[in-house]
Amino acid sequence: QMEFGPRVTGTESNRAAGDYIAEQLRKAGWSVEFQYFTYRGTPARNVIGRANIDVGPIMILGAHYDTRRWADQDSAHARDPVPGANDGASGVAVLLELARVLSLREVRHEIWLVFFDAEDNGGIEGWDWIVGSTYMANNLSVQPQAMILVDMIGDADQQIYFDGNSDRALSEKVWAVAAQLGYETYFIAQVRWHMLDDHIPFA
Repeated sequence: QMEFGPRVTGTESNRAAGDYIAEQLRKAGWSVEFQYFTYRGTPARNVIGRANIDVGPIMILGAHYDTRRWADQDSAHARDPVPGANDGASGVAVLLELARVLSLREVRHEIWLVFFDAEDNGGIEGWDWIVGSTYMANNLSVQPQAMILVDMIGDADQQIYFDGNSDRALSEKVWAVAAQLGYETYFIAQVRWHMLDDHIPFA
């Protein structure tokens, strides 16, 4: 993903990253579709991979693949684009690996892996945050059983806390599985953040 450069919504590198995601999903045997939309005159698209279609209730796992146009929190590089190794690429990498390794015969759900566009330019030139996920949630014709967001998961000192804006019961299930697998050092069952992110429109 990093080889495409910054994947800012509406750019050629963003388009190439979306095409790459779709290609990887198809190689892993997933059904792929694009959800196109326009925001503030800028073309955008969510990438949706589906598997186990009609097997059971729908579970969505999501991440955004776009990157922020300006590194406005970095005073030395405030007008440079954000590379997006963690904020963008890490969640996508996790979902693509899930597409490759998930044993679908053991999963009693229809699974959607959703790669959102237009998440990361909030506060820049009038843009909102979480545009792609909001568009998808507002246009769903089905009711998913749950949505799990995988974002900014590539920290070198990994500490994954509960999010106060997430469903507590679902969070506890995920963190309990992590503990069973020996990852309780990284999955810390305490609320530390209240995040505005792509899970909010689905909640």
